[in-house]
Amino acid sequence: MRRGRDLSVLYAFSFLKSLNFFGAVAVPFYLYRIKLDYGRMFILEAVFSAAMMILEVPTGIVADRWGRKISLAWGSVFLALGFLVFGIFRNFWVLVGAEVLCALGMTLVSGADKSLLYETIKAGEAGEEPTTIFARYEAAGTAGMFVAFPAGSLFAGSGIVGYEHALGLVFVATAIAFGIAGVIILSVKERRTKHSNEGFMKQGVGGFLYIFRIPELRGFALDYSVISAFTFYMFWFYQSLLLRYKVPVGWFGFVGAGFNLAATLLLSATPMVKKKLGVGGTLVLSSLVPGLLYIAAGIIPGLGVALIAIYGVTTFRLFRAPMLSALMNEWIEDRNRATVLSGVSMIEKVLIALLYPVVGALADRSLDAALVVLGVLTVASSLFLRTKRK
Repeated sequence: MRRGRDLSVLYAFSFLKSLNFFGAVAVPFYLYRIKLDYGRMFILEAVFSAAMMILEVPTGIVADRWGRKISLAWGSVFLALGFLVFGIFRNFWVLVGAEVLCALGMTLVSGADKSLLYETIKAGEAGEEPTTIFARYEAAGTAGMFVAFPAGSLFAGSGIVGYEHALGLVFVATAIAFGIAGVIILSVKERRTKHSNEGFMKQGVGGFLYIFRIPELRGFALDYSVISAFTFYMFWFYQSLLLRYKVPVGWFGFVGAGFNLAATLLLSATPMVKKKLGVGGTLVLSSLVPGLLYIAAGIIPGLGVALIAIYGVTTFRLFRAPMLSALMNEWIEDRNRATVLSGVSMIEKVLIALLYPVVGALADRSLDAALVVLGVLTVASSLFLRTKRK
């Protein structure tokens, strides 16, 4: 009974932390409110990724030593503060500070939520397999984005307040959602084994190296990090593609909601897809197709092709994440679970941080070239990782 209630709270947490009302208007926010080009926009985001890269493992240790739900609560507070700064200020250097605040919050959440979810599952009687519950958790998150994306873009384009002011207010609304998420997560009963007695640095280094000691974990971790890093950029470029084809800003949220709905439906079919294709086949399909769609969007003009690419890349990225999270958790011991998962996330953030300046500079010259390069990298990585898994 308690387990069912805790799972419900975790699903609600996933929903609330995904109420990113700014999600469908992030590019217009930077272009029209902050007055940045793609190069400076991606430099700002590179600061965020670099800060996450530095903080991932230390904050994972915090979750392992002092509690997952404490880590999630503080992470939500820092994210709320960071988004509040984004909603109020326009100065570039102030926003750099806000990016660091958001990175601190995100790293406190990253790994800790999946660890708490997995331990809650283990505490209950045998029933649904972990991949199904992880998919449901992820579906709750995509449902949050399904609600928030249209609401944010409709408000920004409604004319109720000035356009630039509205672009700031959607960040304030996001901050409020994170504040509520931080409060409700404290009601979950945490079930943990005794934490490690290792020194802080030794635990951090050991947790990171643990990823590479177990072949199965290493394979899933690299698959998760590499493909996730490459497909991540469609969340930026889908708005650029819509701007290119003169789609009104008010519709951006519906496009974002659409791929979140598609991901939710696909996530609900995870057991069936895995049964039909197997784990390996599912991972190959969900990485190879996005790469090919990236390339198609870069070489074939037209809104129709752009929408197919947008939906394909984002939907498969959202679909494969919970499956890989569940698979990785099966190979991690309880006492270092959040540290190891933070290490996996750190690998992803390193790749994103390294790519941000390059992809931004390339997009300033040619958006099509940026899409093709990302597509080639995704396809090559999909085939290489498939070989490594075998």
